[in-house]
Amino acid sequence: MTTSRPGLVLHLTGIAQPVHVALDPAEAESLRDVLADLMAAGQPTALRTADGGRFSVNFAHVATAHVESYRSDAHAYGSPSRSAGFGA
Repeated sequence: MTTSRPGLVLHLTGIAQPVHVALDPAEAESLRDVLADLMAAGQPTALRTADGGRFSVNFAHVATAHVESYRSDAHAYGSPSRSAGFGA
C-alpha cells in the first residue's frame, strides 16, 4: 500500500509550473497553521524537507501556496526517494 506524504505546492509569480517540496511531517503540520501569515508577510522562511534538508522560500515571490498529501513524492524537491542527480 502506498503511503502519502505531506508536501508544499508553490505557485511562483511568472512561472507556469508549480514547485513541489516534500516536507518533514512535523514541518507540514506546523506550516498549515502559519501559511496564510507567511504569504501575507512575504518574507523568506526556511523549511525542513522530508530528506532532512532545508528549503528556503521567499514568500514575496509566491502567488499562492498550499500543503497537500502526495502518494508519490518522486518528483518533489527534498524527497528521500529522489537523488540529487549529480552522482552515478
